[in-house]
Amino acid sequence: MSATASQVQVTMVVLPLLIIKPPLTRAGFLLSKSRDCRWIPARTAFNQTGIWEPKLTLQVKQDLEAYWKPILHNVKHRQGSRGKYYVLSMFPYPSGKLHLGHVRVYAISDSMARMRKLQGYEVIHPMGWDAFGLPAENAAVEKGMPAHVWTESNITHMRQQLINMGFDFDWDREVRTCDPAYYRWTQHLFLQLWDAGLVYQKEAFVNWDPVDQTVLANEQVDENGRSWRSGAVVEKKLLKQWFIKTSEYAAALQEGLATVPSNWFDVVDLQRNWIGEITGHRVKIEVWDAQRTKAVDTVSVFTDNLPGLLGTAFLTVPPDHEMCAKHRSENAQSLDVACRNPLTGEFFPVFVVEETQRRTVGLDPEARFGVPNLNEADADFAASHSVTWRSFLTADGLIAKGFVGLSGMSMSAAAAKIVADGKEFISTPISSKCKDWLISRQRYWGTPIPLVHCAGCGHVPVAAEDLPVKLPLLESISSRGGSLLAQQVDWVNTVCPKCNGPAKRETDTMDTFVDSSWYFLRYLDPKNESVPFSREAAMAGMPVDLYIGGKEHALMHLFYARFIGYFLHRQGLLPQPEPFDHLLSQGFVQGKSYQDKVTGRYLTASEVEIVGGKTVGKGTGNEIVEEWEKMSKSKMNGLDPDDAVAEYGIDATRLFMLGNVAPRSHRRWDPFLFKGLLNWELYLWLIVNDYIGLNSGKYQAAAISKDEEDRHEMELAESRNHHVKEIDGSLDKYYGINMALKKLQNLSTSLRKVPSSMMQTSPQFRTNLRDVITMLFPFAPHFAAELWTGACSVPIMAVEAGHKQVWESDWPKMDETCKLDLIIQVGG
Repeated sequence: MSATASQVQVTMVVLPLLIIKPPLTRAGFLLSKSRDCRWIPARTAFNQTGIWEPKLTLQVKQDLEAYWKPILHNVKHRQGSRGKYYVLSMFPYPSGKLHLGHVRVYAISDSMARMRKLQGYEVIHPMGWDAFGLPAENAAVEKGMPAHVWTESNITHMRQQLINMGFDFDWDREVRTCDPAYYRWTQHLFLQLWDAGLVYQKEAFVNWDPVDQTVLANEQVDENGRSWRSGAVVEKKLLKQWFIKTSEYAAALQEGLATVPSNWFDVVDLQRNWIGEITGHRVKIEVWDAQRTKAVDTVSVFTDNLPGLLGTAFLTVPPDHEMCAKHRSENAQSLDVACRNPLTGEFFPVFVVEETQRRTVGLDPEARFGVPNLNEADADFAASHSVTWRSFLTADGLIAKGFVGLSGMSMSAAAAKIVADGKEFISTPISSKCKDWLISRQRYWGTPIPLVHCAGCGHVPVAAEDLPVKLPLLESISSRGGSLLAQQVDWVNTVCPKCNGPAKRETDTMDTFVDSSWYFLRYLDPKNESVPFSREAAMAGMPVDLYIGGKEHALMHLFYARFIGYFLHRQGLLPQPEPFDHLLSQGFVQGKSYQDKVTGRYLTASEVEIVGGKTVGKGTGNEIVEEWEKMSKSKMNGLDPDDAVAEYGIDATRLFMLGNVAPRSHRRWDPFLFKGLLNWELYLWLIVNDYIGLNSGKYQAAAISKDEEDRHEMELAESRNHHVKEIDGSLDKYYGINMALKKLQNLSTSLRKVPSSMMQTSPQFRTNLRDVITMLFPFAPHFAAELWTGACSVPIMAVEAGHKQVWESDWPKMDETCKLDLIIQVGG
């Protein structure tokens, strides 16, 4: 074939993958002229026959995906030149099988990671497993399988599912929270918090699941007071529990929300409401026995008026407050204890009162200071209960005489001095609703708390060099919940690290939110055996540039991860306190549910039928309520991703998760809505089919004039520039993948509208076709690789592509040199 002056002379080769100059073959292999010169096995269909199948059938899709899957899985990406880009998707619990919600979040993260690689970034895109938790224990009881065996088996299966979906994760960074090599450092982090004075134990009322026999967070109790997992009615139980003082960072975490990007959207409000408005402090009050001879307890009380402590005459608590359970008295209206004022040293009584206003659901019962000097209702209460009190304010609002160090001060000055002098009993600024993080769980399958209990030394941390405190791997569990670790006598009995005397290990394990509060940092340095992560790795890799996950995790998990980020930043280990820059909270995948209106039972689609225009139950005729709801086993409206792939193919399933609706919106699994995406796949397939046919002599093209050719060339250039800009705009700020795909469809439409001769002669057509396929690659990598192979079977296309594979290409940029006509209309 003769080339024009601007083209390079190449030899036509019928075996297409990429046109190599010269083609190198060996025993049925083609050698790709790429940077690492890897051998790529020739395959059936196009590579062997040189014939592009004009019909895009499901079988063709499955064949090409089977071919490209191992190649794409083993691709070694080029070194990025634009700096790092950390794409993080929330790691899954290894329940056994992926669901379509998983497919959606990982299709989003995979697309963004692949796009950033094409744009020249050094992309971090890791995967791991949030592998501790109660389901493994319950499975061990129900299935007779050890928790660690069940977990490991599930991880193996789900990892393969992720690979089968073509997700391009950094598997060399993989972590499992149940691996001692990981939870050693979770325990190390706990000890860092301990050393910083941010860990304490106290007796507290907890939400107790009587079936699973473990503590639940408030958010794990539904509006009917039932456990989110077992369905049991939750009980209130007084237990000694371990807490982390997240409240110490409340103000900083609240202020930090002003620094996050705008695409956090309403997640900022969720975090603000979780922390609450910072209006005061918590005061630790000593509780003394009735004779006032010794302190027997402490109670934490919120106040937004610290000088009011000077005039506190009594404390009130609601009947369900923990003090009522610990310090009962024969008098139902008061408790048999007294509180000691930390400012004056005086004692004041504690009364039990019904709350006049209903608490917000989920908030704990609160104690309240009674200050008659400032509150008329408190003055009336004191009078009716024979409580004496004195004024602590002068007529002009200053602190009265008799209060050493504060007399004569204004209320604001007094408050500042009380804070400065009272650090041992006054918290940092906080809201009335912000509570510390209860991390104790009465479970076996969790991270052991690295503390021992010594009769002489009290609570003693395990030495850092003795970590991890390994979880014993139980081969059988005969009953649910309870303190299984406490029954492991050989494990419990140990030696005190301080005095070498006999001691017992802590038998509670940590809340799994502790495991997931720092996993993104271990990804950066997963093989480090000296520290959880090196400071250098954190400085180079943090913050996470894009964090993707369900909105249901945008509250507790995000708060705890942010807390750990702020803590480690103060320790000098992170470059900034906020661990996550951009945040994308994707919506649910919804399936249509069918609920029998009479029985309330959920049915499968095969158990209902249409009769007289109404949906009814087969065999019963009962009216059916149809709704689009989050896919779940209980509502019989789920779909196994493997079944979706079997019906549509891998890349079509990925496109269904990405197209039509914004990532933040809920995605209905409705085949009717997917027709447009399937047609687009066919459209692109036919474009490449026509391009190959016209340039191989299979098809003939009618000639057009030079003016017409120039006009189409300019329109193609204009269309390319417009759509490249629009696609970049859709993806860069708000991650509107659905809009980017729509723009990409519009750009590809212009390719088939031009006269067929343009496919033979137009440099701009070739550029646009390459750009369409390149920009398709992040979203449908197997399909795009096949389209690229077909297009590059035409020699001039292969030359202009630089003999690269599609994943070696550069993400298209606007052509700043493109000249367009400027039309000016005068006079209307």
